[in-house]
Amino acid sequence: MEDAFEDADVFIGLSTGGIVSDELVESMSDDPVVFALANPDPEIHPESARKAGAEVIATGRSDFDNQVNNSLAFPGIFRGVLDAQASEVNEEIKLAASQAIRDTIEEPRKDRIVPETLDRSLATEVAEAVRTAARETGVSRNG
Repeated sequence: MEDAFEDADVFIGLSTGGIVSDELVESMSDDPVVFALANPDPEIHPESARKAGAEVIATGRSDFDNQVNNSLAFPGIFRGVLDAQASEVNEEIKLAASQAIRDTIEEPRKDRIVPETLDRSLATEVAEAVRTAARETGVSRNG
């Protein structure tokens, strides 16, 4: 694993908690991005990653900044797919949902690269993007 971290710009973990050491993060490039998304325990605790030099940190947990979780997307995707009576969820729909999530952050900061999961406007924005993508790609059965 050491070789993979050496001078890496980004780590995206979807594995198990506690497997990334401070030393691994320290071996990464300057100001690396660390997405430690294992739940309930991230691969490295955000504060440890920060002290080891990580510039941007995200986890799958709501008690840390930058929670990356399917709850950002699923409510809006489901609402949009149901409203459009879409026959499938195609790549264009998924891309539209991800772009809508991205667009809700007008000025990203290190501690806010994704919206809050409880942001009520998020599902509405994602649903509208999904409905539009479903219509534009011909999978909507509702106009």
